Amino acid sequence: MKNSEFILKYIEQHNTSCYKVAQATGISESTFSKWKANPTSKVDLSIVQKIATFFDTTIDNILETNQPQGDALNLSTDELRLLSNYKALNDLDKTRVSERAEMLAELAAERAAQEAKTAAKKAKNDVDSAKLANAPQKIEKHSIMYFDYPASAGTGLFLDETIAEEISVCATPQSYNADFAIPISGDSMEPEFSSGDIVLIESSPNVPIGKVGIFVLDGDVFIKEYGGDCLISYNEKYPPIMLKDYEAAICLGRVLGKAEII
Repeated sequence: MKNSEFILKYIEQHNTSCYKVAQATGISESTFSKWKANPTSKVDLSIVQKIATFFDTTIDNILETNQPQGDALNLSTDELRLLSNYKALNDLDKTRVSERAEMLAELAAERAAQEAKTAAKKAKNDVDSAKLANAPQKIEKHSIMYFDYPASAGTGLFLDETIAEEISVCATPQSYNADFAIPISGDSMEPEFSSGDIVLIESSPNVPIGKVGIFVLDGDVFIKEYGGDCLISYNEKYPPIMLKDYEAAICLGRVLGKAEII
């Protein structure tokens, strides 16, 4: 006889019914039904304790009545050692151990449920991440005014003489803060800015020293770093432009970065 079969046998030997035991102990009737359908199912030790209390006996008495061997519950070596220690206790201590075991079993069940919930959530997040990675990415765009004449190191053109048009660029913090965009001509600001790049400009009457801006010197438009008394090229082959050499020097704005046309 193995597992739940010894419980059913014990109840039968004491001329009572599983229904009566279930009503008195709080053990669900479905548990007894499962035992009857599968007599080899494993029995929780806390349930055995409830049945022992109902019959005013001890767990070891129930075990010894039907199956004195330790494999009645398919117990491991550690479980057999615990059972041996349990049998050495008095009835009061056995009740305390049983109550503690039930509490630990409930905690273990809650922990297992939480771990299962966490694993399910992680699996869902992994699936969602995979879907997002494989989904076509929508490119956000932003419209900005564009002056289709270049700023250069040599002969720039005054922007007010051009006709502006609206273009779409990738939406970035720089593009949202920019007031207009212009193309670059020449290599004086390489490697940071190359000929053909479109730069984003924030309108401003001045820029801090060390920052790149768009400047109009006697009608010519330049992209340069502001040096206080001069305009500086990044390409070393171009000397600084001294502002004192020009009658009119105007700052149109600060260069925020390069635009990406959509």
